[in-house]
Amino acid sequence: MTSGEMHAPVVSALVVTYNRKKLLEESLAAIAAQSYPVVEIVVIDNASTDGTAELFSGDGSLAKCDLINYHRMDTNLGGAGGFKEGLRIASQSGADWVWLMDDDCIPYPDTLRNLVDAAEKARDRGIDPSFLASTVFGPQGEPMNVPVVDSRPTCNGYPDWYMGLEDGMIEIECATFVSLLINCTAVYNLGLPVGSFFIWGDDTEYTTRLTHNFGPAYLVGSSRVLHKRANAKSLNIMNEDDPKRIKNFRYLYRNNLIVQRFHYGRKAATRLALHDLKEALGCLVSGRGNSAIRYARSEAIITGMFEYLGGEYDLEDLGNLARRP
Repeated sequence: MTSGEMHAPVVSALVVTYNRKKLLEESLAAIAAQSYPVVEIVVIDNASTDGTAELFSGDGSLAKCDLINYHRMDTNLGGAGGFKEGLRIASQSGADWVWLMDDDCIPYPDTLRNLVDAAEKARDRGIDPSFLASTVFGPQGEPMNVPVVDSRPTCNGYPDWYMGLEDGMIEIECATFVSLLINCTAVYNLGLPVGSFFIWGDDTEYTTRLTHNFGPAYLVGSSRVLHKRANAKSLNIMNEDDPKRIKNFRYLYRNNLIVQRFHYGRKAATRLALHDLKEALGCLVSGRGNSAIRYARSEAIITGMFEYLGGEYDLEDLGNLARRP
């Protein structure tokens, strides 16, 4: 929607799911009950094996829900691939905005209304936001998925992240895909998330791409969601003991290096790589846990670094950004 149009913003919702049938039902019910209605709910099912597909077929509880546009993937594309495919579908529906989240994100009845109101307030100030983010809280009211405040200097050398405080907004640089309202015009201009990231870091890359190349983004204090993630702690390999999850950390380290390289430059990526190498050595020398766990943590970091250095990823989704020197 352009600033000259007077119609109410049209919003499509997007949920990516994998083997969380009960939480998905709860999330979809909360989206359908919003005081500001969505025109559709795109559901991307990453080949779940827990009976999720049965919800949407035959006598399933959601089979006759006209709002839902269900798509089951042939294989598990990870969160990154799921959000890429889902955002492609949702942004082509004629909506002005896409409201996206994980399947364990439970919005409150006014969550979307407050995001849309904030977007309109920004536009009243002559700003076309790239996205707006909800504040996220865990089951015990703990803060989760906290975005990065945009501290980049403006023309006079000072950052201006507090310019929206009178409207309950703070300018942010990047955020996670947990209740984000994304401007479809930004999607048209800058493409889709990088599907080859698989998990972790795809949201950081994409939201950074939007704020660096389209326009400002805001955290909206009045828009809240409940995130029912099993582990409410921030991602930290030093605190992880599950061998399967430790192995997946290679994606996080690889993807973070890619973000630094293509959004902050080679020097920033080199600095992060040196930091990661030091952390990998620290896992072996002073990390907690038995020797097998310490080695697995170190191996995951080093593997991620080598995958970054070896170019073992597809950056086609970055478009011209991937061809920068």
